[in-house]
Amino acid sequence: MTGVSRLPYSGPRSYSLLFCVALCGCAPSIKLAQPQLALPPSFEAASSLAVPDGMDRWWDRFDDPQLSTLIDEALTNGTDARSAYFRLREARAIRDQSLSQRSPTGAISGTAKVQDGRQLSGLDLFGSTARADSQSLAFSPSWEIDLFGRLGAIGEGARATYVAAAYDYHGARISLAADVASALFDARGLAVQRDDAQEVLRIARDLARASELALSHGLVAASETARLEGDVASAQAELTRIETALRNAKRSLLVLVGRPDAPTDSLSIDARLHAPPLVPTLLPATLLTRRPDILAAAARLAAAASAVKVDRLALFPRFTLQGNGSISRTSGAFGGISALWSLGAGLGLPVLDRTRLMAQLRATQAQGEQAVVSYEAAVQAAFRDADIALALVAADGTRLRDLIRAEERARFAFDAGRKGYDAGLTDLTTLLQSEQTWRTARRALTNARTQALNNVVSAFRALGGGWNPDEPATAPNQAAVILPIQLKEKP
Repeated sequence: MTGVSRLPYSGPRSYSLLFCVALCGCAPSIKLAQPQLALPPSFEAASSLAVPDGMDRWWDRFDDPQLSTLIDEALTNGTDARSAYFRLREARAIRDQSLSQRSPTGAISGTAKVQDGRQLSGLDLFGSTARADSQSLAFSPSWEIDLFGRLGAIGEGARATYVAAAYDYHGARISLAADVASALFDARGLAVQRDDAQEVLRIARDLARASELALSHGLVAASETARLEGDVASAQAELTRIETALRNAKRSLLVLVGRPDAPTDSLSIDARLHAPPLVPTLLPATLLTRRPDILAAAARLAAAASAVKVDRLALFPRFTLQGNGSISRTSGAFGGISALWSLGAGLGLPVLDRTRLMAQLRATQAQGEQAVVSYEAAVQAAFRDADIALALVAADGTRLRDLIRAEERARFAFDAGRKGYDAGLTDLTTLLQSEQTWRTARRALTNARTQALNNVVSAFRALGGGWNPDEPATAPNQAAVILPIQLKEKP
């Protein structure tokens, strides 16, 4: 036949191979969008802050032995730290389970049977025995050949998921350390307020006693004495409120550090609020390598990309090697030993499942795009937290100086009014107004000092301080490292 060329016939094997190639060519190529990361070169409030060394154990920079001891105790015995550790162990087990899919599978099975019987009538032509037994052993392994990389993609996703869990573990410990520090500073702030309330109560009682003495001599009106007695009752009520709040704060702190059954009196809280340490001026881009939540989001993005690859490769054929071997032994007249083995190859083509697999692929792709957005949101939230925290820390210095000045002048005015009242030069209303001004200034200063310490804690937390990327996970209540985590590997 002129003008027509014929392909040589090579049997059904060639047609099957061509069909597989055509089927693979129909699989869509999917690539997730790149995250959009827009960060300024520096933080706005960074110019007014110093750059100390040491972010891994930022609580040591407070030079506060009680703070360091409580945080170390919480990281060892706290329920949050223990729960985070066992979530990490669960993630590691799931990773190992996923990685095992690349290994051959199969089970060994065996049977044993004993048979005993006797012929009750007739002629035993073959001289069979009354007892026979048999044993058999079989082994059926199977191994999927990862020709297109589907199993490898499953392994990549499992490793990325485990790395994300490892960063979540460190993130939980960072949050726990910050919570302990904030709880301790809040308790100390309440202790300072308790001492102030005790001082206010003492002053109120002194004024009330002096007024009662003056009333007995007819020097003051009864309404003035009643007013001062009311101030004593109010001061006593405020002291009771603060003491209860301090007791509850100590209980919360004991629960955080893993001592929920300890009496609150066992935890000593000093009435002192020291000046907070300086915080670092890291670049915004440094957050990408310091914040565990950002690193976890990046690992989950890598896991989502691997999931998309796995679902795409599910449209490809699967090749398996299947073996079977058995050996059996039977006693008796027809007994003996027999062995059988076989080796075969399998091919699976998702022909009728293609519509379902394509829908699954589209759903996985949408989940991957959500992971991209989640990563962008984690970066933006980290920058927001760090920028706000640094701005608050920078403003605390000026604010504290103003409040210290206001408290000093208010106390001076009250002391002068107290002397004038004792000398009969100042009326009670003026004295009480000056006392109220001083009390308000004192309360504002105590709250500001407490907030300044908490703002520094928030700044260290927002900047990703409180962990060492090279430090492996440690089991709670154990000193030995039993679960190393390769955090520097890019998933």
